Amino acid sequence: MLDTDIEGMDPAQASDYVLAFLTTVKQTQKALSEATEETSLWTRRVALARGKGEEGLAAQAQARASDALARQTALEVELADLKATVAVLKDKLARLRLTGGRQVDADLLLAQLQVVVGEKDALDEAMKKEEADAALDELKKKKQD
Repeated sequence: MLDTDIEGMDPAQASDYVLAFLTTVKQTQKALSEATEETSLWTRRVALARGKGEEGLAAQAQARASDALARQTALEVELADLKATVAVLKDKLARLRLTGGRQVDADLLLAQLQVVVGEKDALDEAMKKEEADAALDELKKKKQD
């Protein structure tokens, strides 16, 4: 099942599912904000260490800054993916609410209708037509007389 397959759910279940994605988006946004701050912090520390001539310390800070930047980039990609998924889910949820969660299987509906009503009786229909034709012919004869 894809993340965006909510067609089989009722509207309440689908709403909860979309809400879970929205919660994940907010959590990812918060984590991204923290990662951005961490990247900025380590970048400032690299500059500070280099400014004081501490190249060993600057190298360690640079490694941490690189790690923070990698985490930040990964979170940015994840957030973009989540936002795209949420946009699709919101659209599908709106359509699901309009239909009330009802989906009609036309073949199943036809089969159920045939069970209730029964198959069309071709013989009965042909006999009714013949009877109507015979009655019409009889009326024509009476009119001519």
